[in-house]
Amino acid sequence: MPVIPALFRDAETDHPAIAQWCSTILAGDTARLLLLGPHWSGKSHTAYAALRRLLAAGYPEADITVHEALELKGIYESGMIENTTRVTVIDDLTISADLAREATTPLETDSADVQALMALEAGALADAAARLSLLPRRSWILIASSIEQLIETVGEETAERLVAVAEQAELAQRPRPRLDW
Repeated sequence: MPVIPALFRDAETDHPAIAQWCSTILAGDTARLLLLGPHWSGKSHTAYAALRRLLAAGYPEADITVHEALELKGIYESGMIENTTRVTVIDDLTISADLAREATTPLETDSADVQALMALEAGALADAAARLSLLPRRSWILIASSIEQLIETVGEETAERLVAVAEQAELAQRPRPRLDW
């Protein structure tokens, strides 16, 4: 499966943080970026535009891994991060916290089994982010809605470490596309 899905095949950005991130990696150094912003701010688009820029410059696709948080938390094993490529993107890291905060109706309490599974999955994402933050010579983009949701998702200690080792770029809200069903 290609690193860049068809939806983002033509992704472009002129964001200076992306230009710096790509230049640093292409120069052979390590770059880390927290890409922040609300839903519909174009975070995924921007991250894939960064990967397109790397690939266009000749960076090997085999050295890039992209994880969707909802998928990663269900398949995560502790060695996945240590044994991954030189560039990693985790998209929608804060999606569970975002969805819970954006709920427009009260959520029903899940059964104990479902709550236990959700706790394991949340722990998997927190562990992946914590491990990634500690690895030397690894470049990454973590996509989150805000620092507050990042803290809620990965814990305060890991969030502080991520903020300490990464550049931050915040994207503004864009208009939501109109759906004509």
